[in-house]
Amino acid sequence: MNPQNSANLSFNSLEILKDYLNQDYDLISEKLIYILEHFERTTYLELAPDAQHFINAFVKNFLYIFTQPDYCLSDRYAIRFIQLNLTISNLVAISCFKTTDDYLDLLTAQPQDLAKVLTLCSARNSWQGDRQAFFDINPALTSLWYSHYLEIYRSGLVNVIAYNNLREHILYEDARLTGFYKIDDVYFGATYIDGDDDRILKARINKLVQNSQLVKNITIVNQPNPQKIAIISGFWYPQHSIYRILSGCVAALKDSYELTLIHIGDQKLAIDTQYFKEVKYLRFDNGFSDLSVIKQNEFAAIYYPDIGMMSESIILSNLRIAPIQICGLGHPVSTFGSEIDYFISGADAEIACHAEDNYSERLVLVTGLGAVNNCPDYQLSKDVNPENAAQASIKSSDKFIINCPWYGQKVNYPLLLTLKQIIKNAKSPVLFRLFSGGALTRKNDFLPFVKDVEEVLGSEHVHVYPYMPYAEYMAIMEEGDICLDSYHFGGFNVLIDGLYLQKPSVVFEGKRWYSRSGAALMRKLGLSKLVVKTPSAYSQLTLKLMGDRLFYESMQDKVRQIDLQNIAFQPMNGQYFKKAIDFLIQNHDRLKSESSKKAIRIS
Repeated sequence: MNPQNSANLSFNSLEILKDYLNQDYDLISEKLIYILEHFERTTYLELAPDAQHFINAFVKNFLYIFTQPDYCLSDRYAIRFIQLNLTISNLVAISCFKTTDDYLDLLTAQPQDLAKVLTLCSARNSWQGDRQAFFDINPALTSLWYSHYLEIYRSGLVNVIAYNNLREHILYEDARLTGFYKIDDVYFGATYIDGDDDRILKARINKLVQNSQLVKNITIVNQPNPQKIAIISGFWYPQHSIYRILSGCVAALKDSYELTLIHIGDQKLAIDTQYFKEVKYLRFDNGFSDLSVIKQNEFAAIYYPDIGMMSESIILSNLRIAPIQICGLGHPVSTFGSEIDYFISGADAEIACHAEDNYSERLVLVTGLGAVNNCPDYQLSKDVNPENAAQASIKSSDKFIINCPWYGQKVNYPLLLTLKQIIKNAKSPVLFRLFSGGALTRKNDFLPFVKDVEEVLGSEHVHVYPYMPYAEYMAIMEEGDICLDSYHFGGFNVLIDGLYLQKPSVVFEGKRWYSRSGAALMRKLGLSKLVVKTPSAYSQLTLKLMGDRLFYESMQDKVRQIDLQNIAFQPMNGQYFKKAIDFLIQNHDRLKSESSKKAIRIS
């Protein structure tokens, strides 16, 4: 059997059975892992009948052989199978078996097969074993499983079982959990799983990193020059959302400071170097490739736009590289316990009296939102062909189209239930268009996500788009009638996209910058009527836009009249960021002696 588009991949169940009868268990493991690694590398966006048949047959044989009591896993294969936990969960989810629950029931009678249990037990399972018992048997394997279990956050939060299991999982503590694997996924994913309890897991990660030999063996010699600042990021290129909101801030520093970009991660990216006197590279692969970049430096301050999105940034944030270390809004969440001193954000979006609750760093509030939006690199169809504007506005669907530009990890089961309520109460047909972005491009996350979303909303009411080029995404968004913001983790760049396309957008206001900045921007633009604070108000306002033509047209007119160029795309806002940097460099010693975590306002 060969799946679609995989001429070199084949699976022969008779050969596997023959190997099993011959007790050639390592060979079986190699063959199974070979197939699984294909699905780890190759994400299917649709399944032709032959591909579906292949997956069903493979999963059937895999689960049968894997759960046989006498099929023994060598240690090296046991580790690899546990690392494939998410790929296996996704593959089973798109097969006719759906979950591995029945096979986990079989394995409970085989206590010596913990590695098999950890391989098959994912957040999608109703069967959830005793974590403490797992650690009692084998702490090392269970620690490995603990981290890989959490990888499913990108696609699994739309599944009610996975949603609840993940929220329980991040709260589990055990002294024998002495290492995290894929720490960027664990650290980054925690906030999408639970925006209130993410601090618990992130604090544990920081503590483990700080106590690791890797960090303890790094000696930093810093001779600070007040004019030198380093920016550490892995995403400093124009297409990325981080660059879109923070490049204007960094640009404001270039005339007063000598800037160095320390690029972490992929060196092949077309990074923007225009503001920097020097660009250096630092990558982590079981140890940093070249620490000379930071081991002896003259930086007075380090600015991290996006801690948590790459393992390098998490590790580096737990080092003292410079006397002043600052975090930014690229991933707008506190590190909750790293070596970062300050978090620069916007006064309009933060609740200052909650600064000590929401941040382990000292919050620094600048005028506005704390970000400088870049104008989207897209030309409206009516601007391209004004004489054909009416033709360009013809929709491909007669349903009311609602744009949901939400990365996969931002979509969760409670949010889907709100959309379901909108479908139930709408007086006309509705079509939700979900733009999952780059979140679902690995380990076959996409199809399980689509299946779970369609199960809640109905396939006739939703279309889930995979990652696509920005211009294509904007063209499809332009056809929509309105946009919706996600919650509990809202969008910011995607809100700008919708407003630029002149779409009324319903925005949910929450407790932190990532769910308040959009609401603050809407109020600034005179669109406060489109801001809500509860799920019921969210659905009611959406239904009003759908059913009340006069209200919809009045909101449409307001959106068309707003001055995005001079309000949202104002490059002078970067000067507020510069004022904050100036203030921190000039006053850090005094601020440090205060031992206060109260918010600092930069007037």
